[in-house]
Amino acid sequence: MAADSRLKLLSFTGSTHIGQQVGVEIQKRFGKHLLELGGNNALIVADDADLNMVVQATLFACVGTAGQRCTTTRRLILHKNVHDEVLGRLKKAYSQVLNRIGDALESNTLVGPLHSQLSLQKYKHTIDEIKKQGGTIEFGGKVGT
Repeated sequence: MAADSRLKLLSFTGSTHIGQQVGVEIQKRFGKHLLELGGNNALIVADDADLNMVVQATLFACVGTAGQRCTTTRRLILHKNVHDEVLGRLKKAYSQVLNRIGDALESNTLVGPLHSQLSLQKYKHTIDEIKKQGGTIEFGGKVGT
């Protein structure tokens, strides 16, 4: 598709790795492209924010599509005056999600398990990197059985 000169503009949203390949292919024909790659989105919370809305928005933005969306929130930037309150509320909200991880064929399941050993390894690596860089895991961060 990227090589098809009938396309005046190609828009691609996805990983940086694949986007680079798409971009090179389009450049071969001097085509135009719009690439949205490797999203790393943040939610910024001010000290006067509606904290109920913050929790709802954060939960959906982080796990609403199991992290499979380019706009998935990956970082929270919290004002120091609301940090502890937001963190406490998020832990409570996430505990409700944690109880609904399981068999995708079950009606009460919200999120299925990681689908491959590679995904599991990437997850564990991310947790290790967070700790290595001085971060703390406030909720979860464990591998279920």
